Amino acid sequence: MKVGDLVVVTGTSPEHQCTGVIISTEPPESLRFKNRTRVGVLWADGGNRIDWERTSWLEVLSESR
Repeated sequence: MKVGDLVVVTGTSPEHQCTGVIISTEPPESLRFKNRTRVGVLWADGGNRIDWERTSWLEVLSESR
C-alpha cells in the first residue's frame, strides 16, 4: 500500500463500505508495534481525522500512480 491508494475494510458488505485514502505509511512512534504495520487513512465519513489502521484490515480498490 502506498500514499494515494483508495481502500476499504476487507470483508465489509457493499452497502456498509466506506472508502478511504491512504495519506501516510509512516505511523507515529507510539503506534509502531512489532509485526503490525499501520497506515494513516482519511475515511470519507471520518470527520477529517486520520485513523491508523492495520494493513491486514484493508483492501486496495484503486492504486495511486
